[in-house]
Amino acid sequence: MKKSAPVVNLISLGCAKNTVDSELILGRFVENGWLIAEEPDQADICLVNTCGFIQDAREESAGVLSELRDLKSDGCPRAIVALGCLVKRVSDNPELDQFLQAADARVSFHDYSRLPDICAGLLGKKSEASEPESYNDFLLHPRLRMGSPHSAYLKISEGCSNPCTFCSIPKIRGKQISRPMDDILTEAHALIESGAVELNFIAQDTTAYGKDWDGELHLKTLLTRLRDEIQEDVWFRLLYAYPPHLTRDVLQVMASDPRFCHYIDMPLQHISDAMLTAMGRRITKAQTIEKLDLIREVLPNCAVRTAFITGHPGETEADFEELLAFIQEGRFTHAGVFSYSAEPGTRSADRPDTVPQDVKEARRNALMEAQRAVSAARCSKKIGSTIDVMIDGLGEEGLIGRTQWEAPEVDGVVLLPEFDAVPGDIFEVTVTAALDYDLIAE
Repeated sequence: MKKSAPVVNLISLGCAKNTVDSELILGRFVENGWLIAEEPDQADICLVNTCGFIQDAREESAGVLSELRDLKSDGCPRAIVALGCLVKRVSDNPELDQFLQAADARVSFHDYSRLPDICAGLLGKKSEASEPESYNDFLLHPRLRMGSPHSAYLKISEGCSNPCTFCSIPKIRGKQISRPMDDILTEAHALIESGAVELNFIAQDTTAYGKDWDGELHLKTLLTRLRDEIQEDVWFRLLYAYPPHLTRDVLQVMASDPRFCHYIDMPLQHISDAMLTAMGRRITKAQTIEKLDLIREVLPNCAVRTAFITGHPGETEADFEELLAFIQEGRFTHAGVFSYSAEPGTRSADRPDTVPQDVKEARRNALMEAQRAVSAARCSKKIGSTIDVMIDGLGEEGLIGRTQWEAPEVDGVVLLPEFDAVPGDIFEVTVTAALDYDLIAE
């Protein structure tokens, strides 16, 4: 009697960088003869690629694991495996162990290549022992894409060497390690051949690409090679830029080819000089404004997405008001605001001058309201204009798409009536109405 293949399900939480890892993990399972289930109760093993970046993310991961444990009591899945950032976070900070109590096993990054063997062992099956491989080697394996194939994330480096005082990423992912350019080009070609018409370049700091090799920045060279060696008509999008590392020559390459989306994702975190110093951001308010002006000079119609943190220890009312006024100037197409979360092991978490939680939340709400007003005004000015929209899929009331000025999953969208189209198609449409963050067109 032929034995049936084992079945795995994977739930991916957190950022796009986790999504890439999840796709690689699923690809590895397929290579090893496993079947993939869409739902946890259809699987022998359920993997949860966790996020451990801030408290809210840890609570979400713990909640998913707890729900799976309840499901497991009915027989499927037979085992639950926690992966990802929270696993590494807990290994270094045992006081966070409560968040992983519902998992039967925990697997960190360095063992991702061995996951099929580890999971086979949890099911009582014999498998050939495999040797661990480097993370860069792991990235070379085929990915089983999640979601629509027309838009893909491409990771160009792993880890972060920036000294931000509030951030736990260097402790979770380690120092920056940039991928070889040839490997990135090979993966870009493979993603396009598999149907991708939008490549979103990601890392903890994309603009520091190659700095770990010789102290120099090599993003310009990478983007130039992508421009020159890829002939297909695709969108290139740069995410996760770090202000001190974004240079004129990178922007000039982006301006040299219409396939580069005029879009910069550049988290600023704050604008008060006192807070920028406290956060270890290595940039001043004046330098930040110079950087924003540089973007406008080289890419006049560029969308700028940013993120801010409010309530960091030591943030005064004056610091907050300065940030609020800065947002109200209307410099940003998109912005997210987060309440500060004290992360164990970071320098900011040891500071005594904390901001009360209710004050943090009130400040966050005020900043988000300011950006909502900015976004609504910006969207209303688009009424009557003609724009190119890439179709993402079908929503409840029609098609959903994006322009080059919106990144997938995090920004506003363009709402369209239903017509004959598939994800990845691009149409010229006219904006007929506007919402706070979204456009309506036909």
